[in-house]
Formats: sequence, structure tokens, C-alpha cells
Amino acid sequence: MNGKFRNLGSWRALSLPACPLPADRQRYFYTLSQLYLIAAVVYLFDFIPMFWLLSDTRLFIISVTGLGMTVVARELHRRGHMGAGVSLMLSMMTAHMLASIGTYGSGLGFELYFALILLVTYISALRQIAKLGVSLAVMGLTTYQLMGTPEVTLVDRLGGWAPQVLLIANLATVGVLFAVILRRLEGVSQRLEISYRRQAHHDALTGVFNRRAVLHEIELALDNARPFALLMIDIDHFKTINDRYGHKLGDRALCHLVECLRVSLRDEDTLGRYGGEEFIAVLHGKSHGEALCAAERLASAVRETSYALESGALNMTLSIGVAVDGEAQDIDNLIALADRRLYQAKRDGRDRVCGTDTPAMQGEIPVVLDRAAEQMRAVFERAS
Repeated sequence: MNGKFRNLGSWRALSLPACPLPADRQRYFYTLSQLYLIAAVVYLFDFIPMFWLLSDTRLFIISVTGLGMTVVARELHRRGHMGAGVSLMLSMMTAHMLASIGTYGSGLGFELYFALILLVTYISALRQIAKLGVSLAVMGLTTYQLMGTPEVTLVDRLGGWAPQVLLIANLATVGVLFAVILRRLEGVSQRLEISYRRQAHHDALTGVFNRRAVLHEIELALDNARPFALLMIDIDHFKTINDRYGHKLGDRALCHLVECLRVSLRDEDTLGRYGGEEFIAVLHGKSHGEALCAAERLASAVRETSYALESGALNMTLSIGVAVDGEAQDIDNLIALADRRLYQAKRDGRDRVCGTDTPAMQGEIPVVLDRAAEQMRAVFERAS
């Protein structure tokens, strides 16, 4: 059983790039990867048997050579030499088309491969000037071959069923190849759309919602009049961690923190990175008391879960400000309130949760928004 799984893993490895590819080249890889397999199947089960039955030694040899070259081109493609791979396959397709037209004449579907060659050319990783050159060269060769076709071709001498079989075989082959290519293009487009949408809404480092997405989540909750609580979370002394261990380890510590928070939050809650080491958690359906308990649970989880280092462990603590939707009239003031309570928690000694206003906070002018609310408004102004 283990041997079977190892074999499956080996076959799967052959369908993946042999080396990491940049994002812009992954599109070319996955678009054409299945086309090589389909082309090999067409050579093996269509062209080779067909020309063998027609006793056409020349095109039989070209088809066998095309099968071998397609396998070589697929391996070049897998190893990252995508331009060389597609050039080799296009050369064999062109040679096969021209030889077939010269032998059997026009009207039997062999000229349809010209459109297929152009399609493969323009979705390949070739440079734009190379694509234009290939298109013009193939167009010229095809026109020359069609104009030079003899009046009496081999298929005329064969007669009977041969013309109909050749036309049906070519129409079916070109149709299947077009369908495969277009389906792969659709699949790649869907994956890219999902990837771009995720990049637009998620933080690249931690994978949680980014600032714009989490603020949009808060706005949706307010617009729908759904009760929720807002936690403004900040890592205590995070600058010291960066200064002492470096920004690379600081980034890993942020990811560790996010995992601790995710484990302690519910599936319906929303976690987003507000900026730097600040995060926002939106707890749907939570009252003020329940939100305070949830915030204490988050702080405790981070406090008790050290991040392992080679030379020991890194302990982190959180300061958290809590506000609920009924405490402010709009999103600006709600975020400002949670942010003020966060900094009150820091002033009170850090590693704690603050969910109420102190006398000093109550004396502040309520119409003056702090830095967090002003930054939030700027985000929405840029988005609009």
C-alpha cells in the first residue's frame, strides 16, 4: 500500500514544476501543462493509428517523431524552459500540418491546425515579438502549401471512406484541443481571480483580513444592526522584540500571535490586522460582559503560549481595548473608543483588558477623533 502511494506521489510530482516559478510564469505553466498530455494522447491514439491504416509511411514517421518531441517538450516545460518547450511542440505541429496538406490537400481539416497553432502561440510564454514572428511564418508557410497543393492528391487515389474519416478525425481532434485549452484558460482565470481577491482582502504576512476588509466587516455589522463587540489588540513592547531579535523573527512572532488568537476565537468572529502590531477582532453577537471575558481569554492564551526560539522562548502579552456597538453612534467613534481604552490599558501597566472609561478618559472632548479614527476615514476616502 505504501508503495502504491509513493508511486502516486511520483506521478503527481511529474505534473508539477520542477523548480519554483514566479507568479507571472505560473499562468503559462498551468495553462499549457495539460495540453502536452492531450497532444501526446492525440498522437498515440489518433494520428499514429490513422496514418498506419492509410499506409502513409512519411506521416506515420512524422507522427511518431511528434509523440517523442511532445514528451521532450513537456519535460522542458516542467523544468521551467517553457519557451523552448512550446517552440518544439509548435514546430512539430507546423511540420505535421504542412506535410498533411501537401499529401492530402485542403478541405479535410488539416488546415484547421493553423488556428490551433496561433492559439497555442499567443497563450505561451514566448516574447511578443516571437509570437508575431511565429504567426507570420506559419501563415506564410500554410498559404504557400495550400497554393502548391497538387490537383490529384493521395486521398483522391484512395477514395471511398478515407476523406470522410480524415475530416471527422481532424474536426474532432481540433475541437477537443480547443476545448481543453479554453477550459484550462478558464480554470487559470478563476484561480487568479481568487488569488487577487484574497490579496485584496487579506494581510500578506499573517493571512488574516487586512485593514480595509476588517473595517468593511464592521460597517456591514453596523448597517445590518447586528450586535457585536470590537476588540482593539496591541502587542506589548513589540518594538523591543524587533530591536532585539530582528524583523524576520518579529514577523514570525506576529504569525504565532495570529494562530493563538484564531484558536481562541469562534468561526463566526472576524480577525484583522489594523496596522503594525495592532489587530482588530469583531465578536458578533457578544454583549459587553461577554466581550470582556473573550478578551481576557485571548490575553491569557497569548500569555501562556510562548514562541519557541533556538535559545529559549519568547513570551508576549497583549493590551486590549473593548467597545460594543451601542457605545458609539458611528464607526469612527466606536474605533476611537476602543483605541482609547487600549491605550488606557497600556497606561495602566499593559498585559490587561480595558472595557470602561476612566474619569480621565471621560473628560476628553468626545468630538475629537484620535489617530485611529482619522486613519480609518482616510482609508475609506481612498477606496471611494
